[in-house]
Amino acid sequence: MAASKDWMFCPLTGSLLTLDAASGVARCPISGWQRKLEELDGSVTLSKSNIQDFRRRYNLEPLVKEKKREDELLEQQGRSRATVDDDCPKCGNHGMEYYTRQLRSADEGQTIFYECPNCGYKYQHNS
Repeated sequence: MAASKDWMFCPLTGSLLTLDAASGVARCPISGWQRKLEELDGSVTLSKSNIQDFRRRYNLEPLVKEKKREDELLEQQGRSRATVDDDCPKCGNHGMEYYTRQLRSADEGQTIFYECPNCGYKYQHNS
């Protein structure tokens, strides 16, 4: 028997074999090619996955996004950060960048995220 997952697929069409326990064969639904289930007896299939595989398979986004990922999303969406005439509470730099997100329910205000372009200090305000 093959060392990989070849036993699960038809060698003629590449289709997944259908198991038919009543007749004791694994059969290709397209070509009719078949293999005896006895050949598969004792075989073990092991598959490994990680969180990235799971996210890809189910098209999920993480709840907490990495900063790099958030910046990429902002660029893709064509949004640039606006500047407000406030001083940074940490370094005193004049001019804070900001952007908004609707994180709470629709009948509540947006969350405003501020970031200092000088020192990188961040804070948020719920409007």
